[in-house]
Amino acid sequence: MQQYLRSQLSLLRRMYRRRFPNRTAGLRDEIAFWDKWFRTRGLEWPDDYRQRLDPQRPLAAHLRPLADQVDAEAVDILDVGAGPLTIVGMQHPSKTLRIVATDLLAPHYDMLLARYQITPPIRTIAVAAEQVERHFGPDRFDIVHAQNCIDHTENPLVAIQSMLVATRPGGWIVLGHEDNEAEREGYTSLHQWNFTVDRGDFVVESRTARINITQQLATRAATSCALEGGWLSVTIQKRLALA
Repeated sequence: MQQYLRSQLSLLRRMYRRRFPNRTAGLRDEIAFWDKWFRTRGLEWPDDYRQRLDPQRPLAAHLRPLADQVDAEAVDILDVGAGPLTIVGMQHPSKTLRIVATDLLAPHYDMLLARYQITPPIRTIAVAAEQVERHFGPDRFDIVHAQNCIDHTENPLVAIQSMLVATRPGGWIVLGHEDNEAEREGYTSLHQWNFTVDRGDFVVESRTARINITQQLATRAATSCALEGGWLSVTIQKRLALA
């Protein structure tokens, strides 16, 4: 059900976007989308609006098994490209969740939150995906989550590598994206990279480049992929440091 809702919200976002020719205009359109989302309290998805504002929302089901494996009472989670309100959830039955949400557009989202008089349960801070390592340092988070955003970065490999550095040994990067979205969107606006799986490997492609992420990270992480209903789920587990 959560996967279905994620894919439907992604579809809805595309319906409300215009086909902007460049990245700067695409970022403006992203802000316009969230403005309308706040103004209408979730567009066609009021449950999504309510859940994002609920400080008692349970940790997302696909992250719960990973949090359960963390050998500590507190679990540090980073949500990259979180938008104005993180979707990862905020409560675990037996662990304390310390959640940080980041997004390149955080200053603009702060203005929207002020305009609509909303106090977020977790305030998103301004950090680009490619700058995660520089901002937080190495081995900082147990789980690094990103949904429907890394394919919108200028360089997905740099972003994922930065996220991996910030992940603790044994921890995970968890990605969820539409399969081959750039091709479907005609390589317009923020849609310049396709994410897909090829013979079990996680691959990103643009019009001019093809990068096998599984192979690029092989010495540092183990990568697994699942493609279902056009939704690509990727889990990257950072290898333990050698003694």
